[in-house]
Amino acid sequence: MRAPFALAAALVCGCGSAPASPSTNPPRPLPSAGSAAPKPAPDPIAAASSFTTFTSARFDLSLPLPDGAAFRVDDRTERWLVARHDATNSVLLVRTWREDEVGNRARCEARARTWRDLPAREGSRLVSASGLAVPPDHDTLVEVLLGPRPTNGEPTDGFVLAFGGWAKRCFAYVFATRSANERVVMERLAIMVDGSLRRMRFQSELAPARPSRDGLP
Repeated sequence: MRAPFALAAALVCGCGSAPASPSTNPPRPLPSAGSAAPKPAPDPIAAASSFTTFTSARFDLSLPLPDGAAFRVDDRTERWLVARHDATNSVLLVRTWREDEVGNRARCEARARTWRDLPAREGSRLVSASGLAVPPDHDTLVEVLLGPRPTNGEPTDGFVLAFGGWAKRCFAYVFATRSANERVVMERLAIMVDGSLRRMRFQSELAPARPSRDGLP
């Protein structure tokens, strides 16, 4: 009789106890792997996953282009070689030419600006400026610039201005791009300088070596 009595007493005590109050801050469920926000696709120029080389017989140069298959290159209808990358709002202008008088990069730039409206330095933010022997023997100066600091969510503009002269030859390389992300703009400019401009080749380097008269290489 003791065991049933003890069990009944336990049930009575249990029924008389107050129910547990619900937690005021219940734990939140952990997010599942599938609910994470997708990462943005890598920028096609900044990622520089592949380069395609375009050779211009008109200007006697070889030009590497990141994501080259997406560039639309026009090497016939204008004074310049024009390469457009619509997906990144980017355009590249390149050309070489001869002058009647011995020139330098300042004179070559002045001439280039008479042919086309090019990005201005006024109001821009200079990121870097350095000399570069491209083409060989030229006094080329490469400037990397950002446009005025954007306001009200406006996109950031970025430019590469490279002009050089040697003897009666001139060279110009101008790249312009735009993005809502300033870091992406900086990455594009770096890729174009290091992966495209620095790796350009010109006629003297493209021409095959000629054998000497005595048959030696």
